[in-house]
Formats: sequence, structure tokens, C-alpha cells
Amino acid sequence: MARQSYTPVAPYADLKRAETLLNAAATTDDVRQACAKEGAKIGYKAFCYLLLGKMTPEGMKPDDACLEAARLETAGESAAALEIYRRVLDAHPDHPIAKKALA
Repeated sequence: MARQSYTPVAPYADLKRAETLLNAAATTDDVRQACAKEGAKIGYKAFCYLLLGKMTPEGMKPDDACLEAARLETAGESAAALEIYRRVLDAHPDHPIAKKALA
């Protein structure tokens, strides 16, 4: 039986916000506060994947991440958009939108 990858219900923006809080956490109290603030919103399984570095927001929601990257490109923030596309390709090497953007 083929195993499906995990896809949380939370939108990409919420996952990205939780990842940012976790990356900024300097103490265990910071991690606890991030968990209390974001855990229920994005789902505790998604939160744990972010905490452990098992998945990134771009890995969990690649299509939504590419939409955000396209929005950033339109706003003139091409460096940030390219970073998102790169992170999508790290998790999904055959993603057509990210592949085309970085070609």
C-alpha cells in the first residue's frame, strides 16, 4: 500500500508563522509559548513536524507556497520568492511550478 504524505489543514501562512516563531525561540519557554499560541491553529502534528525539522511549510503546502512566491515576485521581492521556490524543490524535487520558476 502506497503511503501518502502528510498535508495539514492549516493554510501556508499559518504554518509559516509557526515556523518563524519556532526559529526565533531561544528558550524552552519560547517554544511552550509558540505551542500554546500556534499548536491548536495549525494542528499539533504539523507543529511537531516543524519543531523537529521533519517538514517545512513549503513541504507541507507546496502549491500554496508557490502562490505566495508568485505574489512576492509581483510585489518585487524576487529574492524571497526564489527562496520559497528553492524550499519547495528541496521537499518536492518534481514540483512543476517551482521547477519552472527556478529553470
